[in-house]
Amino acid sequence: MSRTVEAAGAIVYRWKTGKSQPSKRGSDSKSAAREQLERIQLCMVHRPKYDDWSWPKGKVEAHETHAHTAVREVGEETGHVIRLGPYLGDIEYPLADEGKQKHSRRGRRKHISYWMASLAGQDRADRLKAVIGRIPSPDPDEVDQVAWVGVKAARTKLTHASDRQILDLFVDRVEQGALDSSTIIIVRHGKSIARKEWSGDDAQRPLTPRGAAAAYALNRELACWAPDYLFSSPWTRCVQTVRPYAAETEQAIEEVECLTETAFAEEPAVAYAWLDALIADSLASHTTKLVCMHRPVLGGIFEHVRPLCSSKSLSHLLPARTPYMPTGTALTIHLVNGKHGPHVIDIQKVRPIVY
Repeated sequence: MSRTVEAAGAIVYRWKTGKSQPSKRGSDSKSAAREQLERIQLCMVHRPKYDDWSWPKGKVEAHETHAHTAVREVGEETGHVIRLGPYLGDIEYPLADEGKQKHSRRGRRKHISYWMASLAGQDRADRLKAVIGRIPSPDPDEVDQVAWVGVKAARTKLTHASDRQILDLFVDRVEQGALDSSTIIIVRHGKSIARKEWSGDDAQRPLTPRGAAAAYALNRELACWAPDYLFSSPWTRCVQTVRPYAAETEQAIEEVECLTETAFAEEPAVAYAWLDALIADSLASHTTKLVCMHRPVLGGIFEHVRPLCSSKSLSHLLPARTPYMPTGTALTIHLVNGKHGPHVIDIQKVRPIVY
């Protein structure tokens, strides 16, 4: 038996007015962040078993990623469908000390991963039902109160110091501009039939059964970030990778010719210009966009995005060598507008579990 129990959760925020009011982030970004922190509320839960106030969270179930756990557990404990944003961090403490304010150092431990998250909204929630299932009402034996409070009030209300540490990380993200961020999800198509085994047009080469299984499993993970728009190379293996998510959420897939292997090899600048326009539109509209592409295209795209990373350690999360990403996986790239244009504040690997 593992000595560590894995869990995940989120700090979910909403605007006090019910709608986002992005600040103009000029030279005084900390001033803008303070203004935004005054205009949001955070979701907290009270657990009667421990008589404590904390962030919604729960244990990772079998065949489940931490990201999916965070979305599911927040839904079960608050009744809200959320979409994940930038990653916050993690905490760990002895499992026997669950609910206690002072921790020992003995016994099995509990490790919790946390995300920043926003409410998905009714339209997105309706689209996601087929993927994430019905969100039940909170079990009163587990959570008997759900409260939306300001950031300062949350710090006072939280029972545990470890939860205040996660709040500090949330505030750090806000100071980076995360409340105005947008997300680009880069997907590498699932495993396809080998070229040497395919006699037809390469553009029509389909996924293998293994690749199709990975595409279906990826479906559950993409729902955690709830992309608003879906784009793909028009070649079969890319479209087939996105199709399970598109079908279940009833969203259209826009095919982009400059993302094919052939078009990119001939004119990579066209793909870069298209991506730049996509990022600009995503930031202007505060939407999340998904793009599915091929291995040879990924390398160029990552090199194009790398200079936008806010730190060297972050840029290292963009693979520099082929094959760049495993088939049927994704990267979420979280961007904000800065004084000198868009820059990346977070990158997360998205790897579905196929079983």
